[in-house]
Amino acid sequence: MKNFSLGVLLLACTGCFHLHRKPVIAPEEVAAQIQFPEWSQDATTTLTGSQLKALQIALDDFRPIGTAPSTTGDAYTNCLLKLETYDAWVRRGEGMTFIHFTPKEDERCGLQPTLMDAGASYAVSDDGVILKRE
Repeated sequence: MKNFSLGVLLLACTGCFHLHRKPVIAPEEVAAQIQFPEWSQDATTTLTGSQLKALQIALDDFRPIGTAPSTTGDAYTNCLLKLETYDAWVRRGEGMTFIHFTPKEDERCGLQPTLMDAGASYAVSDDGVILKRE
């Protein structure tokens, strides 16, 4: 019974675990050379808080945390597994945000584009629910 209780406890704790991606931080000497631009809405792209939240939710679903490029796959598969292969289009809707990830395998990997993978589209509600994906 003791082993069973421990097993149930360990199984329940898996829902408490949250994997966080730690960013790579440049050394101080590199950071010292960086000058931030003057910030203005005219020269930037603004994502509202709900759009930013929706983008993160769609991104985590599209490319789950811990997904890494394959070392054994073909060049096309390896290209599509890299996040930097994609552009994200974000558009506001009523109470939701639409996001489309579109691959740029020709520009980013030097491969011929194919119709096999036309990307992925998401509709994410302002309260963080994926309403639709295709």
